[in-house]
Amino acid sequence: MKKPLPKQFILKEHAVNARMIYNASVWRQLPYILAYPFKGHALGVLIIFSVALSIFSISPVAGLFGLVLFLSWTLKYSYAVLEHTALGYATPPMFSFELWNFVNQRPLKQLFYFGVVFIIFLWIQQLAGKVPGLLVLAIGLLLTPASAIIIATQNSLRDALNPLKLILLVKHIGSIYIFISLLFSLPLLVIWMLDGFPLLFRFIGIIYSLLMTFHLLGFVVYHRRESLGLEVSFSPEREAEAQEKAQEKQFEKVLDDVYWLARQQGRMKEAIETLFAKLPELGDTLDTHEKLFARLSLWEEKSVAFAQAQYYITLLLQKKRLTEALAIYQACIDINALFEPKTPYQILPLATIAYQEKRYSLALSLVQDFASRYPNHSDSIAAQLLTVKLLGEHFRRFDEAKTIMAQLFDYKEHPLYPEIKKYAAFLAKYSRVNSTTDLTKPI
Repeated sequence: MKKPLPKQFILKEHAVNARMIYNASVWRQLPYILAYPFKGHALGVLIIFSVALSIFSISPVAGLFGLVLFLSWTLKYSYAVLEHTALGYATPPMFSFELWNFVNQRPLKQLFYFGVVFIIFLWIQQLAGKVPGLLVLAIGLLLTPASAIIIATQNSLRDALNPLKLILLVKHIGSIYIFISLLFSLPLLVIWMLDGFPLLFRFIGIIYSLLMTFHLLGFVVYHRRESLGLEVSFSPEREAEAQEKAQEKQFEKVLDDVYWLARQQGRMKEAIETLFAKLPELGDTLDTHEKLFARLSLWEEKSVAFAQAQYYITLLLQKKRLTEALAIYQACIDINALFEPKTPYQILPLATIAYQEKRYSLALSLVQDFASRYPNHSDSIAAQLLTVKLLGEHFRRFDEAKTIMAQLFDYKEHPLYPEIKKYAAFLAKYSRVNSTTDLTKPI
């Protein structure tokens, strides 16, 4: 069962459908289910058919003809409501000429189902007595909503008469099926309760209860679609898939625009500005930037990739995803060894994670870059301390480490000073053990 999305799927309908597809609770959806017959084409069916049936009922002969004709159309529309709702649409379907098609005989199939149930009831009653017969009749009536589901969604009378399929369907729907089955007797209850009322009110009640209960049944079927094996037109999965395709299309368009500018002489700055201006359209997320860098880094001209990488690294650092940030930085320097982080606030976190991951050469190059570019920065003390650790512990360049450490002793008011003193003692001891150089003099 598959039906294409409407060509003009307006925002209002989208919101109504979304409210239904993301709410699987019958009780929370019940106010909208009760109001369903008063919306769109369902309201037209409710009013026009009720009035028409009332008018035809004035004459006995015309009344019988009108009852057969308009009740048949009402039932056809009710099955269309069930099918439409089961596909994921919370708005009533159009009452189109397709419903008048002679091939569309779902009400007759349902009537045939009742005929088969009644014949079996009479047979069992004659064979085994009144109580077993009534039991079979009750089971047949209880399974009526399940047969309506099969007739509406599969248009198959054979499957609708298959007890095993009906029972399995009831099992998939669950305990709410009892409530639905009771509601299917609502039209008969309306006829009994409105006895003595004008025919117009009785017909309104009957048609209202039919449309409402079939919509409720479609709602329940929709939210059991996976277990029932139904393919729907409108669902969270399909909506996500459609959004993903739209985003992918937009992503490719932005890349094409930026690439065209990057290939033009003297328009590299404009290409970079265009990329960043279009980021909100793409969704300024880490996943988007991961895809962007993977694509941009393949271009012959790397300026756009490097500009995007600097921003991407900043985002990763803000999210505390330091290992990933270091991987992007490494990828950039593999492309061009002269690549530099854009801001000083990128360098020290990158150097720290490189140090923790035992990538000491990379960490040293980062802190040395920091010292040369930002000697007076507030993080320069932390960078110099890390430089000392790297030079002393991992490269055994003790003289250079001692020189930097001597400078750090001038910052007695700095929060890192206790660590500086502690590490100075460690370095002095460590250097004596690991070097033939005389390092016994105080630093």
